[in-house]
Amino acid sequence: MRKLSFQPGSSIAHQLYPLTKFTWLLVATVLLFVIQDGRLLMTTAGLSALVLFSINRNLWGMRGFRLVLLTGLTLFILYLIFDKSGQVLFDPGYHILAVTSGGLMMGLRFSGRFLSIVLLSYIFILTTDPSDLAYALMKVGLPYRYGFMLVTALRLAPVMEEEGQTIYRAQLVRGIRYDRGNLRKLVLIIQQFMTPLLISALRRADKLVFSMEGRGFGKQPLRTFRRRPSPTYLDLITTIGLILYFTGLIFLNHRSFS
Repeated sequence: MRKLSFQPGSSIAHQLYPLTKFTWLLVATVLLFVIQDGRLLMTTAGLSALVLFSINRNLWGMRGFRLVLLTGLTLFILYLIFDKSGQVLFDPGYHILAVTSGGLMMGLRFSGRFLSIVLLSYIFILTTDPSDLAYALMKVGLPYRYGFMLVTALRLAPVMEEEGQTIYRAQLVRGIRYDRGNLRKLVLIIQQFMTPLLISALRRADKLVFSMEGRGFGKQPLRTFRRRPSPTYLDLITTIGLILYFTGLIFLNHRSFS
């Protein structure tokens, strides 16, 4: 299963300025909570899935993607089962299995909103180099110490994930059973897993500190970058397109509820 981290590519999303993508991720998240029409939210989720598929064809093997789809489907089914408001659209003879217009719209609303936000986050993570994002944030005033902290956290997350997998497999070889035992034993197993992982993280942090001190990190008020991305006309065109798209969604949403 592939890690959820930046993957180099040449798609349009890869070519966008990191700050443009970050800003629109925040704006889209807010607007998705403003929009209440489940059909529009599910349409946005579908378009996001198409963009994500164009970036990475192996979505099914992406870390957490199956869980995202399962969660979205579960939300949809729960609202179909427990929300019986509105008109009855389908009645098989059992009240709990009856589908109503209110349950269908609520299911589409919350499932579509959840899927849209998560899939947009996937697009941002897969197409944004942490170093370029840090430089873009520093360019607008973020101190480079905080930018380095951001880059380090994003780059070390996959490393710690691999470290956790190594510890997990090593403990399985030594006879630790994660699938058996009561709650008390489960707490003990989690403690046995987290202790070596925490020690490994502290060791990596200690090595990083000595490396930064040896290179004189923080001595100069400014720092240099090997790559310095900047906004292009593609960012302007994409921004205009997204403004038109979300304006249309808000208009259709207001029209459907007026």
